Amino acid sequence: MQDFYNQIAGRPGDEIGSAQQGASTAAQWLDFPGCVFVRGEFRADPSGPAIVAPGLFISVAFGDGASRGILTRTPGSERQMTAIAVREAVVARRSARCDERPAIGLALPQTSIDRLGLGDEFRALFKNDEAGAAVVSLSASPRVQAVAAEMFSPPVAGNAAQLLLSAHAAELVVHALFSESGRIEVDPAADLQRMRLQSVKEQMDADLAYPWSVDELARNAGLSRRSFNQKFQMAYGESAIDYLRARRLDAARDLLIHQRLSVTEAAFRVGYAHPANFATAFRRHFGYSPSRCQ
Repeated sequence: MQDFYNQIAGRPGDEIGSAQQGASTAAQWLDFPGCVFVRGEFRADPSGPAIVAPGLFISVAFGDGASRGILTRTPGSERQMTAIAVREAVVARRSARCDERPAIGLALPQTSIDRLGLGDEFRALFKNDEAGAAVVSLSASPRVQAVAAEMFSPPVAGNAAQLLLSAHAAELVVHALFSESGRIEVDPAADLQRMRLQSVKEQMDADLAYPWSVDELARNAGLSRRSFNQKFQMAYGESAIDYLRARRLDAARDLLIHQRLSVTEAAFRVGYAHPANFATAFRRHFGYSPSRCQ
């Protein structure tokens, strides 16, 4: 795949722009799903080289701004997902540049697409047998925007970041290939709701000691108390309160074992005002008293 990488992303010294000042400008190869990833979007200089290698090129713009590029052909394409499928090899120089706006680009060679077992879906993008290229332009759903934003600025580093990029890249490939044909039903309201529930869960994780109430969590999710309870249970397999209790007790056990805190200190640290109530909840959850962890 290195030849494909060199043709698309460029060799050292080529210009690979960044969509955000200070962001990493290095394009990188992701072994899975077998693609080049760049912060910005793949586009051709109007007076220079163009991307023409056989494969699938995906661009997701998730911020404000407008541009004309090889993968974003209309102005005003904020929050857009665009893909161009190329099946006829053309010898040309390469370019990977981007505009000053948040966006990410993915480029998959034909061999990667076939290895993923998606060759038929790739070929289905072409309206007729004579077309050498096909363009798919979609409005990026809140889910796709969130995935692209996390790829642009991963919340983790090292091997974890690489794993996250690979997982998100695979998800975007599926959306690019299947959304146009209607095989993925995109419901913006449901997508936004999932994002809000995830945000509420992350709020609890970030501050376990805070005295969260169901009413406050429901307000943060933009839902009624009843609807919030039902949707959180459906999304995560347990109620928000049960989830919070389990997270608090897991965190308290870690504090007892690894930081050698007292039972009282651990209880206060995870939001229990009364150590006796904490000890009872701990015993029910783990089957033994918290003092055994010391």
